[in-house]
Amino acid sequence: MTQGASLVSIRDLTVALPPGADRALAVEKVSLEIGGNEIVCIVGESGSGKSIAAHAVMGLLPRGVQVTGGEILFDGADLLKLQPEAMRRRRGRDIAMIFQDPMAALNPVVAIGAQIVEQIHAHRAMPQTAALALAAGLLGQMGLRDARGLLKAYPHQLSGGQRQRAMIAMALSLSPRLLIADEPTTALDVTTQAQILQLIKTIQAERGMSVLFITHDFGVVADMADRVAVMRHGRVLESGTAAKVLGEPAHAYTRALIAAVPKGDNILPPLPEAPPLMAVTGLTKRFRRGGFFARPATTVVDAVSLTLKRGETLGIVGESGSGKSTLARCVIRLLDPEEGEILFDGADLARLGPKGLRPVRRRIQMVFQDPFSSLNPRHTVADIVTAGPRAHGEDARLARARAIDMLRLVGLNPEAMDRLPHQFSGGQRQRIGLARALMLKPDVLIADEPVSALDATVQAQVLKLLDDVRRQMNLAMLFITHDMRVAAEVCHRVMVMRHGQVVETGPTRDIFTAPGSDYTRSLLAAIPGRARLEPADPAQNIRQTME
Repeated sequence: MTQGASLVSIRDLTVALPPGADRALAVEKVSLEIGGNEIVCIVGESGSGKSIAAHAVMGLLPRGVQVTGGEILFDGADLLKLQPEAMRRRRGRDIAMIFQDPMAALNPVVAIGAQIVEQIHAHRAMPQTAALALAAGLLGQMGLRDARGLLKAYPHQLSGGQRQRAMIAMALSLSPRLLIADEPTTALDVTTQAQILQLIKTIQAERGMSVLFITHDFGVVADMADRVAVMRHGRVLESGTAAKVLGEPAHAYTRALIAAVPKGDNILPPLPEAPPLMAVTGLTKRFRRGGFFARPATTVVDAVSLTLKRGETLGIVGESGSGKSTLARCVIRLLDPEEGEILFDGADLARLGPKGLRPVRRRIQMVFQDPFSSLNPRHTVADIVTAGPRAHGEDARLARARAIDMLRLVGLNPEAMDRLPHQFSGGQRQRIGLARALMLKPDVLIADEPVSALDATVQAQVLKLLDDVRRQMNLAMLFITHDMRVAAEVCHRVMVMRHGQVVETGPTRDIFTAPGSDYTRSLLAAIPGRARLEPADPAQNIRQTME
């Protein structure tokens, strides 16, 4: 089938949510064509219905969610009219899916090789040795070293990128004609994300497959799509070729999504020279695993030094395993460093015991990556936000009154005080976490990947909020991220880390326009959509901003 002839025709698809949901329909009269040998991206924020539409194609809708109208034609046959057994034969063989979270999709107690072989045997009669050889060959094609060794590995023994590659190998094991990729790179580092995206494009071109790619990131769309459909609240607002939608978006919502992608064209200038509020020197952290016969300790943070001025945001950038989050936890003394000093307002935090740390802790607060797991699910917002002040002796009524003002500051309605965390969106929960941290009037705020799991528009809102709060309260901020685009939005200076060591440090504009290391250049090159979404001359834009 040549590109252009439809392999899949989704016509007026309507999917209903169970009673009690926030709306009646997850998908409402959605129509979409997927041609042979092309990549179609569905883009939209959380709750737009894009994943539900994809799961409807697979016949994998959650319990209580059901198709109430429309048809899904695959090579002329309506998938919605197939009997369960016929649909099972289609699934995996003709239509395969890469799920968003491979750790949740893979069986944690079954080796990777056995899981791939299980899918092969479900659709094809093949000797075990031949199936294992096929599985090893697929893992090798995914760019994984020691493919035969990985057949015996369990999901928890692989990195995020390795797990995603194993999931792709499983999906391709039966040479499907349609591959559905549901947010397959959302939680990955930018360099790993770039590798996975290129891998999917290469395999699609080699095999002539059709790909339905689900994402909330227009940067990814710019790198991947032949055609694009933009969804919101269960409906398709706009569709067309990638060049048309990216270059001449017709709908205001599409323009807002594109505008929300960080582009590195409004970089903050470095602050004037001033004495540091915090100075970290030679900080080293090692982890020891095992018992009496344990292996030598692993150095996770290796003699790192940094300074932080009042009112300044220092971005700490690096991939997973670079040591950036461990460094932050050492600075706040959630972990004890083996070596080095942490001078904060004249005191060395690395040498303070629990009693000495207690009065200092309220001056250094942290916003965590996952607000849902860091908020007590059984406590109301009022309890969560006022817990810190009450623990330090503040009157509960006074703390509640201040909490109302703090919620307004972070853009939440004070009526949220008596609700529980699960009743809020991801962006709202992150605002609650920020309000909790700010209630103690800290001098230093540590933000650990605070926007990595958020949609592009919500991410832009939270980044602006963090920068506004930093200015209003004259905070010093350590901003941890793996995304150079995000660092450019809020950081005066950037420190790049790799394998526990500092690669380079400097003003954000210098790191972006003249990076001093190959590693930093690789992080910049891996930014999705950089060529198609950024200004033609970002360096010129930065110069204009500075002037």
